[in-house]
Amino acid sequence: MIFRKRNKETGVPIQGQDVLFVRPYIWLIPLTITALNFLITYNLKEAEALFVLYFILDFAISFLTIKFYALGIGVLDRKVPLDKDFVKRVLYQFTAHTLAVVVFNVLMNELFDNIFFSGELLSLSFAFYTQDVPLAVIFLLLFHSAYFGLYLMSERGKNKEGNASTKMKIKVLNGTAFVLLSFEEIQCIYSQFGATYIINHDLNKCTSEKTLKDFEEMVPSNFFRANRQIIISNTAIKAYKSSSYGKIELDLKPLNTCDIEETIFISRDKASSFRAWFRQTHNVD
Repeated sequence: MIFRKRNKETGVPIQGQDVLFVRPYIWLIPLTITALNFLITYNLKEAEALFVLYFILDFAISFLTIKFYALGIGVLDRKVPLDKDFVKRVLYQFTAHTLAVVVFNVLMNELFDNIFFSGELLSLSFAFYTQDVPLAVIFLLLFHSAYFGLYLMSERGKNKEGNASTKMKIKVLNGTAFVLLSFEEIQCIYSQFGATYIINHDLNKCTSEKTLKDFEEMVPSNFFRANRQIIISNTAIKAYKSSSYGKIELDLKPLNTCDIEETIFISRDKASSFRAWFRQTHNVD
């Protein structure tokens, strides 16, 4: 199973585990944690009006903690990517990341307690540090497990889908005859004046009835939607470099068509996604 939710800015699919940090899950997760915490730590038969305030504050702290958790994940993604060293990433996330999140959660509890209750509710409370903090650690370890579980499910789904996409053949018009092409034979797919064209490895130009949007959902992971006009294969790239205003200047191999410039530009919004895709598909650090 692959989560198909897409980043609104880049249009790039969000990986399975990262769906935890986008709406509505970024709201539902702290709400669920807060509700479970109340069921475990409070006697609801003795509930009073002040419990509503407790719930709201606990939800706010849980939400901020999840945001801090996501911030730490972003740092780990840059320093220890999951696809580079999975075991090392698991070790870091279950130790250093866990400790950082727990400390942040404790500090938020103490801060909110001092703001709203003058430090009389939780500060230096034996019950808080012996009951609530261990409970927070348990929730955090379960969250780590869910995170890695979603990652492994996503990778398994991508591998299956990638194999299926690579073997898939599409019908295209080559001159006056229809032929079948696999994605392994394709250099790029582009649109012009409402028509969709395909350049294969022999530099023949074929036409297709499908749109770029259709192909974007079909192509395997070695293709990238560079801009509104073109989807490129990693084999079509000769070189790239940073350009002005955060853009990327991309030099393509000769494609034997005047429809496409040999130099195209990746927008600033897609630049980081392109670099990550390029590193992954070319196995470089």
